[in-house]
Amino acid sequence: MSQSSCSSLQIETFTSPEAFTDLEAEWRALMARSAHAHPFYDPAWHAAWWRNFGAGELRVYTLRDESGALAGVAPFVLSEGGRLRLTGGDDLSDYLDIVAADGAHLACWRAVLAGFEEPDAPDWRELSLRGIPETSPTIAAVEELTGGAASVSEEEVCPVIALPDSWDEYTGMLAPRDERDLRRKIRKANMEAGLAYERTESADALAADLEDFIALHALSQPEKADFWNADRRTFFADVTRAMLGLGCLDLSIMRVDGHPVAANLSFDYGDRIYLYNSGFDPVEHELSAGLVLLAHNVDEAIRAGRASFDMLRGDEAYKYRFGASDERVMRVRLERSAR
Repeated sequence: MSQSSCSSLQIETFTSPEAFTDLEAEWRALMARSAHAHPFYDPAWHAAWWRNFGAGELRVYTLRDESGALAGVAPFVLSEGGRLRLTGGDDLSDYLDIVAADGAHLACWRAVLAGFEEPDAPDWRELSLRGIPETSPTIAAVEELTGGAASVSEEEVCPVIALPDSWDEYTGMLAPRDERDLRRKIRKANMEAGLAYERTESADALAADLEDFIALHALSQPEKADFWNADRRTFFADVTRAMLGLGCLDLSIMRVDGHPVAANLSFDYGDRIYLYNSGFDPVEHELSAGLVLLAHNVDEAIRAGRASFDMLRGDEAYKYRFGASDERVMRVRLERSAR
């Protein structure tokens, strides 16, 4: 661990993955003070990612104000070739960013960028930020602090449903044809004998439920057969266990006579549901299990008073039939020679 002072914030640098657990309580308290936090920013997520995929030089920066209170956390990894990026996995985290208290992003980035030029800084050549939500203050902060040298471009979209107060209001938002089709599929599914919706409630049930989810995901997306290697299985087990303990896991399974036919892995964080991944049994195509379970989850989110249902990355057509509108995620890139 090293320590220095930049701008009005004091920086500490941690190079051991124990930082993810040592800072856990403060880190989560900081997330609670930020309107820009997402579940992918949780320290347990980053710890699980590092255990299973971490390679390179780890640099976790903490930014504290004069009172010693944590104002920001910025976890980076330096890869071979000098590429500096946020931990958490570009391909596994739909959103990535530093964690900063509301109003502190500019000061945190000022301190971090200054820290990158300190004598003990990593030998970086390119700062590559991916998955930055377009609403994050990070984008304006980096552009301002680099004098426009950083390039910002759209990376992908996350379709998000703005949830009203009731199911009838929600379906009234849909295109008439989509509403009729959805209601018809729900009625048909509900006539199926033995139909049940289940949610993972305990650590004892998690392992079996996660295996059902993995099997359904692989069945519904055979082109991704190689996705479920040993490292990803362990990562998902680690993350779902942590999220269950935090009360954020929403792993729901639709069964017919006890047989799993569809599953959605979501996170319930703040006032938003994040649909992380899903799967269904193609053999049960007449049941429209995947769509019916999704509708059930949207209805549950409305009943729980959530403000939005985030379907995360990808512009698949079905997301828009559910009334989603695009929110963008951005890529920010800065070459060291450009500063």
